[in-house]
Amino acid sequence: MARLIRRRELLAGAGAAALGAATTSPVRAAYGDTPIAPIVTLGVVAPFTGDYIRLGEQIGNGVRAATDDANRIRGIMDKSFTMRTFDDQNLLATGLVNAGFACDDPTIVCVIGHLSGTITDAALRTYVNGQMPLIVPTATYDPITAHGYGNVWRLATKDSTEGRLTALFVEAQLKPKVAAALYQDGDYGFDVAGGFHDQLLNDKIDSKAIRFSFDKPDFIGVAKATAALKPDVVYLAGRASDMGAVIVELRAQGYTGPLYASQGFFDAATLQKFKDDTEGLIVSTPMPPLQLAPTVFRIRSDFEARYGQFTNLSAFAYAAAQIAIAAVNRGATDRLSLARQIALGGAWQTCVGTLQFNNTGDPLDPDVYFYTIKNGTWKYAQAAHPNGFILK
Repeated sequence: MARLIRRRELLAGAGAAALGAATTSPVRAAYGDTPIAPIVTLGVVAPFTGDYIRLGEQIGNGVRAATDDANRIRGIMDKSFTMRTFDDQNLLATGLVNAGFACDDPTIVCVIGHLSGTITDAALRTYVNGQMPLIVPTATYDPITAHGYGNVWRLATKDSTEGRLTALFVEAQLKPKVAAALYQDGDYGFDVAGGFHDQLLNDKIDSKAIRFSFDKPDFIGVAKATAALKPDVVYLAGRASDMGAVIVELRAQGYTGPLYASQGFFDAATLQKFKDDTEGLIVSTPMPPLQLAPTVFRIRSDFEARYGQFTNLSAFAYAAAQIAIAAVNRGATDRLSLARQIALGGAWQTCVGTLQFNNTGDPLDPDVYFYTIKNGTWKYAQAAHPNGFILK
């Protein structure tokens, strides 16, 4: 089994690798060092059958569109790109097996995936042992980048940072004295609520975190407990499909104040199921308003002509493929050198903005974008950090 490579070792080894290339004769490639062929294959691990097939196809279409676009403009001496899909069905055991299949394929130089953050985290050691660069397009689960592995990069802002940035936005907008953060005991919401709650406490604002059951939620009880706090703002850290009903009960208990929510509420279900109670709801998400990003107009229009809506999953998968393709075009010759290129390559221009990674593999300057519901539709409000990627 290959020795685990930590991020510090990966960065430190880059200079030595460059020196060694100039002073030693070629040797047989080590496991994970298979030279990149003229046709470069990107692995995509996502659910392509089962209950989550629609989401998996969005990821696959994003990578597929990026490779097609790269091939369309490549020069005669440039490498061409293709992709191979691995169906993890968004299941833990299947995800681990398919991570192994991807690593065992010597033609694959990088993997993009998975959909689930917990499955991604469980599969990390497989990718590290296979010396496989892993680009995580949309999973925001905090632990993914907490292990110190040197071959993992996450594009979307992680949960706790999203919560922290939302808290700062709430402070600037409302100057609250009392806040309540609601979350369930499922697989999503804890880190988002924690980031929000901790930031407010750090800024000397009274914040209460209320946890309730995912399997048997008592929405009425939670709403009563929340209303009793008389909060100036309520933050919903979860998914609309799981905890959206608490909004109805909050209104029934007389809470008329502002509502903020995490990216799990940036969903059609919020508008369809809770339209009468969500007017003015403000939601944060790593997804920028691409209609305000002129540099993405061609990518977006071409994608939508072929595949339909350019969703957040498709956009971040496209961006992940852009980074892998750019690393190859900058001179990466195998898995390890591709990983070094991403780690040391500085800024990467993608369809979701300019990305640069810190030592943990997260974006160096993480951002979220705020949207609000006006007249039953989503309207873009502003970014946590103004940037030059979007016009507003």
